[in-house]
Amino acid sequence: MAAPAKKKKTARSKTALKRQRKALRRQARNLLWKAQYRQALRALRKETDPVRLPELLRKVHSILDKMAQRHIIHRNKAGRLKSRLAQYVARRVANNPTN
Repeated sequence: MAAPAKKKKTARSKTALKRQRKALRRQARNLLWKAQYRQALRALRKETDPVRLPELLRKVHSILDKMAQRHIIHRNKAGRLKSRLAQYVARRVANNPTN
């Protein structure tokens, strides 16, 4: 016989309930920012035109800066990702035969 499903603990005090509601709202907001970042990153990686790469890189950098400013990710992580993306774009532009 299967074990009964565990019941999720719920908050009991008014302040704990409010913290729970706030956490859910913040989680949803953070997920939206992360989805926006992933979408911009996919567009950057999919792009074949080397002229548009720096423009898309600026868009991704802007999103990362805003995420760090809003404490969705740590500022050092944002800097690390921006640095790696800049290197990636530089390699893609340098390896392009139409320069």
